[in-house]
Amino acid sequence: MAITASIVKTTDGTFIPATAYDSELLAALKVGQPYKVEVKQMSNRSYQHHKLFFGGLLPLAYQYWQPGGGLITDGERKLVESFAKRLESMHDSGGLLIEFAGEFLQIVARKRGEKIGAVLQSMEAFRKWLIIEAGYFDVYETPTGVRKEAKSISFASMGQEDFNAFYKNCFQVAWNMMLSGKFENEEAALQAAQEMMEMGS
Repeated sequence: MAITASIVKTTDGTFIPATAYDSELLAALKVGQPYKVEVKQMSNRSYQHHKLFFGGLLPLAYQYWQPGGGLITDGERKLVESFAKRLESMHDSGGLLIEFAGEFLQIVARKRGEKIGAVLQSMEAFRKWLIIEAGYFDVYETPTGVRKEAKSISFASMGQEDFNAFYKNCFQVAWNMMLSGKFENEEAALQAAQEMMEMGS
């Protein structure tokens, strides 16, 4: 299994993970097992900006993400909500029917969740999802259909200008999907990402 992690050389000659994300990747390696390491000088991309993504924005968005989607399909939700609106138009209940429809969907989702068991959260899966949602992916055709795969954002494959656009797009996805309900404005969310990165340093 090949992994790509960023490391920093310290004054005492040892190497440490560059970000909390890199630390997670390296923690998966077995103690006492020999590994072959290929060392490459990073491009002219800002290391701090790289660290802000992996040590700030990514863990911040991950922290506020609550898995729960997918237990009710869009079709089911539209059907129940349309039916409730139709009944509401025929028998004015002051919005109670629409409220009951929402509660019904929550009950169904909860019961399905109990049958499935706990949905595992994974920072790595979340990172790939965020990159794909931001528009940075390759498309592959497989026997079961088309599949999107997150593009590499390594220093070797993305310079500073491209990384600036990438970070902005990822922030917009995170803002729209999870952060806008938690922070007063985008500046506050950006500041929180900065603070999270500094805490992990």
